[in-house]
Amino acid sequence: MKPTAEQAAIEDAGADLKPGEILKVLAFAGAGKTSTLKLVAKRKPERGVYLVFNTQNAEEARKKLALTNCSASTTHSLAFGAMREYIGSPANHSPSTVRESGVMDRFSIPKVAGWNQYRLAMAVLRAVRAFSSSADEEFGHHHGVEAIISAVGDPGRIRNREVREAAREAVERLSGVTYQAAEAFWLEMTSQGSFSHDMYLKYIDLDANLRGQAFSMFRYLMVDEAQDLNPVQRSIILKTSLPVIAVGDPYQQIYSWRGAENALGLMEGKELYLTQSFRFGEDLAEIARGILASRPDGGPEQRLTGAGSGDITRHVGARLAFVCRTNAGVIDQALSLVRKGKTPYVDNMDGLVRDVRSAQALFDGRLRDVKSPDLVQFTSWDEMQMEAEEGDANLARLVGIVEDNIVPQIEELASNRVKDPAKAEVAVCTAHRSKGMEWPAVVLGDDWKDIGAMRGRHRGAKKKSEKDVTLALEEWNALYVGATRAMVRLRGHERILNPPKPEFDRDAGPDGGQLEEGGNWVPEDRLIEQEMREKRRRAQEAREAAAAGAEMEMQSSRNWSKEDDISKFL
Repeated sequence: MKPTAEQAAIEDAGADLKPGEILKVLAFAGAGKTSTLKLVAKRKPERGVYLVFNTQNAEEARKKLALTNCSASTTHSLAFGAMREYIGSPANHSPSTVRESGVMDRFSIPKVAGWNQYRLAMAVLRAVRAFSSSADEEFGHHHGVEAIISAVGDPGRIRNREVREAAREAVERLSGVTYQAAEAFWLEMTSQGSFSHDMYLKYIDLDANLRGQAFSMFRYLMVDEAQDLNPVQRSIILKTSLPVIAVGDPYQQIYSWRGAENALGLMEGKELYLTQSFRFGEDLAEIARGILASRPDGGPEQRLTGAGSGDITRHVGARLAFVCRTNAGVIDQALSLVRKGKTPYVDNMDGLVRDVRSAQALFDGRLRDVKSPDLVQFTSWDEMQMEAEEGDANLARLVGIVEDNIVPQIEELASNRVKDPAKAEVAVCTAHRSKGMEWPAVVLGDDWKDIGAMRGRHRGAKKKSEKDVTLALEEWNALYVGATRAMVRLRGHERILNPPKPEFDRDAGPDGGQLEEGGNWVPEDRLIEQEMREKRRRAQEAREAAAAGAEMEMQSSRNWSKEDDISKFL
């Protein structure tokens, strides 16, 4: 297929990159980024490497780049290759490892209510992880703060006064000794050649010779999902001084909660775009544009267009996927399908079962059996309930699953589910797990908040911190990711994008109006006028979308039989 003008421009720019130069490619969902990078790789005679998110992505990329001099790998894999002779197998450090190392005995640790040796040792590991994922050259107090906050929550975000003050005390009194113990543990473990996955990656960031060994075979880098790199990955890539082609979509950034950052916005270099999606047609592109346009920042200046053929004959696996916002939503949807007599493929079922079993273990008082990373911070069922009551919907659902005795049903689901996604009729997953995947039809789960609720969270976030604002905007990013997994049909977006407007409260103020975000009063007659104007705009958009998508619908209908109708799953 002949490259588009956008692809040809990227091919030319990538082929001419010099050492230390960076080309940033901002690619919308389904816009053919791998095909475009393959064009660049074919043009470059020297050897390069395509850095991807995980091992499965690397295997798939190697097949696509087979006839080029570009291989594919993860950053961890390259780092481990350089460190192999020093570390053998990666270590799995636990709180017991910290206590047995003796490093905590070197410090005077303040007594703080609710903090025992186990919990302190876990905080030390979190501080090591915080340093390892950073671009910092040495340990600092902020790594201890991050470790304690990850255990007790951010005092600035906790509403309950008693819980907030306990968290503040823990941060103030334990952060310093936590980062100092973490640094001591780092030195003790590295001197013994005991490196976790996070630690050996950080080590090649700190050691120029080892970093040189890791990248010695390559003369340029191509980086996938650059919007979700963490600081240490960005640091390593820039320190190589190799030509870099960084590809990603800032509107698909959904991992800041675990330390990822939009490296595309932090790297300096020429920007080019891939705006034409080959996954779906103009009808679905219109919905995706609506999601992006509803963002508080207005979304991208570039316009996403749909160029998909609607041909699903080559698709392997489930033709329908329910994409949910949370793990708890996945569980609810999967159980609903089972009750309808359908056996789904449930993505990350092992992780879901781990969360449920850990919640049950907390309820039973079996703390040693709590294995979920999201629940290990709790030392009792009461603590988890308290956090759920603070507004964490995912924890609230887990509490309900345990208290309503649904755990046995989930265990049964885990035993009887379809284990091979290629043989499934229907799949269920979260938006985070859906990245890089596609299905002919997608239904957005019932656990997605609507645009009104998302905007409310964003308004509240602006009063807190930049991090809170980023997390609030990622609700739109996750929704955009989930919706753009669809190739032909999408359902469930209507409720999210068009929530019912609240009725006017005539006692709320003068003229029965409402307050704007900026604090100005809008009279009721103006509100009604705005609502009518908005209705006319949506009606016009609907007519335009119907006209633009008519031809696509005719094409897709030829590839979609009655047996594929998604209504039987709803």
